[in-house]
Amino acid sequence: MENKLRGILGGSQLLLVEKGAGLFSTVLHYEDGPEKQLPATTPAKDLIAAAEIDYRAYRREIKRLRDEHPLFAVRLDVPVADFEDFVAETLLLPSMLQKIDPVGFFALGILLDQALQREDDGSALFLLDAAQELLHVLEEPIRTQVYLRNILEMAFDGMERVSQRERLEKLCRVYPEVGKLCDPVSLPDVEPGQRVFRANSIFGLRMLELALYFQQNKQRIARCDYCWGWFIPKTKKATRYCDRVTDGFPCKQRGARFKRNLVEDQDSALKVCNQLRDRMYARLLRWRDAAPDERDKLISMEYDQYEAWSENARLARMEYLKGELTAEEFLRRIDMTHELESYEAGKAELVEETAWQRMVAGNFAFDAETHYPEIIQVLDLRAEEPKWELYTADDLRREDQKGHQSLRKRYGKA
Repeated sequence: MENKLRGILGGSQLLLVEKGAGLFSTVLHYEDGPEKQLPATTPAKDLIAAAEIDYRAYRREIKRLRDEHPLFAVRLDVPVADFEDFVAETLLLPSMLQKIDPVGFFALGILLDQALQREDDGSALFLLDAAQELLHVLEEPIRTQVYLRNILEMAFDGMERVSQRERLEKLCRVYPEVGKLCDPVSLPDVEPGQRVFRANSIFGLRMLELALYFQQNKQRIARCDYCWGWFIPKTKKATRYCDRVTDGFPCKQRGARFKRNLVEDQDSALKVCNQLRDRMYARLLRWRDAAPDERDKLISMEYDQYEAWSENARLARMEYLKGELTAEEFLRRIDMTHELESYEAGKAELVEETAWQRMVAGNFAFDAETHYPEIIQVLDLRAEEPKWELYTADDLRREDQKGHQSLRKRYGKA
């Protein structure tokens, strides 16, 4: 891994200290002596917490500095006063992380101090280069989270039923260098309960936690099908939903409901069933609303006939979903009025890999927040009457993730 990912912390130390029973505490030890010990937790829980830190406000402030600070205005000379003002603003930003990311706050204090000790090389662009370096340092916690999220995406998404070893093996295939860093064999051979690890950066800390995670089997990281968040299942059984409450509803409750929609989307036999239901209902409405002297032109569909069809279809659907009926048997059961020409219906194929997954797999540093433009204008020449369409970053992201989304995104209002 590139040296720039390792951010050497100098005399200060970022430690991971074992507390027993699979728990570890992150210790922030400053060079001048004071020390802060974070609450002990498992590597799995800390990795999930790190992936969920909300950096949005912090990102906006860095972007504001980069886009709006007068230091970067196009001109022949760069005033020292503008650089000094830029540095003053830069040094204030880490305080935004003090509560939400104490590890990032600790590392930034050291890294910014090192960057500010850079000597003037006498070049005309020294002040601008120094400012860009400071911005790069400020983004270190964000970069680490991007790397971690991509690692989780590759090693744990869709891997709920496999072993820890298989998850690590997949990670090694996709990101070989990362796999080496978080392989348990890289950990020092120290007696359990007495282990103290020193990390050289925030990224190094996350790699240590991943190595410790892969070393154990008591906890596993899984992805909730409904909210798409990471969680630790309470049992060894395959678990699809977490215990979070999202949009005012438990993920387990909404997930089970939306899962039915997903099954119907992916199953051609269920699609046929829905089409038949719509046809029967439309037939009922036409029969009910028609005048008596007009009904001789319609197919008879009294309310009790429709109810009988619906009940039969409901029971057959339940048996089909349980695997008690084949697709052909299911369609024969529900085709009470002989509407279908064929009973051949197979499972629709799932999308194996989306554009999103290919981008993440191909680029360890893929960051959706910077990859997509805020808005683009596209002229669709395939249309009969071509016209300009506007697409936001969210539109582009959803298109790339199509076929690989949370149930909430796919079927909910969010």
